[in-house]
Formats: sequence, C-alpha cells, structure tokens
Amino acid sequence: MRCRVILGFAALVAAFIVSACDSGVETVETFRRVADDAATLVAPGDSASDDSTVAAPLPPDVQAIVAALDRLQVAERDSGVDYDRDDWRHWVDADRDCQNTRAEVLITESLSPLLFATNQRCRVTEGEWLGPWSGEVFTDAGDVDIDHHVPLGHAHESGGWQWSADRKRSYANDLSHPASLQATKKSVNRAKGKQSPDQWRPEESAGWCRYAADWIAVKEHWELTVTQAEIIALKDMLGTCDDPDSWGLSGSGAE
Repeated sequence: MRCRVILGFAALVAAFIVSACDSGVETVETFRRVADDAATLVAPGDSASDDSTVAAPLPPDVQAIVAALDRLQVAERDSGVDYDRDDWRHWVDADRDCQNTRAEVLITESLSPLLFATNQRCRVTEGEWLGPWSGEVFTDAGDVDIDHHVPLGHAHESGGWQWSADRKRSYANDLSHPASLQATKKSVNRAKGKQSPDQWRPEESAGWCRYAADWIAVKEHWELTVTQAEIIALKDMLGTCDDPDSWGLSGSGAE
C-alpha cells in the first residue's frame, strides 16, 4: 500500500512538471508565486491576523500538492442530470483474467499471502489489509470495501455527469492511478458516502495529509472541479503534513 501512496504523489508531481513544460515561463512564474504563498499557509487554529505568529514553510512536496490544488477549476457542485450509480459500471474484469477490479485492488494491497474462493484464483477471500483511515487490520475480504477515494456520486456532481459511458466506466475501475481505489473498512467507506472533505474527513487526524493529497491527485488526474469550501478543508488538512505520521495510519508518504 505504501508503494501505491508514493506512486500517487509521484504522479501528481509529474503532472506539474508536464504542465510547466507545456505552458512555458508564465506557468513557472505562477508556480513560484503559488509556492511562495503556500509557504506562508497558516496552520489550523492559528490566526492569520496575529503578527506574532510565523508559519513554518511547507516542505517542497506539500507545496507541490498545494500548487496542484490551486490549478483545479473552481465550480459549484451541480449536474445537468440525476446521478445513477448504474451508469458508472463496476467492478469489471478489464484484462479478462477472471479477477475483477475489486479483486485486483485486494491483491495489490494485501500485506500477506492470499486465499481465493476457487482454484481459478478469481475471488479473494482472505489476506491482510490495513485500513488507511481506521488503522485496523483486516484478514477477511468480506470486511473490506474498495473505496472510490473521490466517490462516484461526488465525481458526477464535479463534472463527471458530462462524461461518456466509457469514461465513467474507466473512472469507476481506475487501476492506473494509485490513489483512485483503496481497500477500506466497510463502515468507514459507508459513513463517508459521496461526501467531500468539507463534509467528511477521517476521525484520526493522522490520516488527513494523505487523504487530502490523494483527493487532489485524483481530481487533477480526472480534471474534476472543486468548490471553495472544499479548497478550505483540503488546505486545512494539508496543514498537518509537517507531521510524518499524518500520511495515514498505514505509513508515512516519505517511506
């Protein structure tokens, strides 16, 4: 799972580099300005008007995440059509090896050898998964949901309602982007529902930095919009990134 986290962040940084190269000096200068602004981001609970408070500069990797957030299009969550979960077809077996997307994620994220329901190794029944937001260890696959980190219903309201059926299917089964799908405790996933970070966040603050970084990575990768309330909540969570443990109960993003 730690590899998936690191790859997710690497993809975010790579996206910035490509963007900078494509758009030239103006983009580079914009990034420098955003990075300078990010370095003075006030930590949660501090007062921006208190001259005695000096916010510590954010690490370069966190500055890159803030810059990615500031590149996202801002728009109110809305859609031209009603959300229908059936339009976002999952779980599929894209490579036709009998293991669908759910099984693929369980296989990738298991910390120990797996057991399968049949000799064909199609359905995972047992393994070892560490919930990134609860910190609990699960060995029964039935106790684990595969969470769309940016939920399907939320993606629909953030621009995805305009997508073709093929693009919705690709999003719902995205194995190409490490932050998109994560093995998560059932009750945590269902409490989250389709809520955004300004409406729901992990109870344990140790997961906030990773949660925000993954959310931003998915939104940038799929060109989804954000609201002002969402931005405020995400920057609040990014304010915990100076703590190495804030990269999730499953491990530090630096590892």
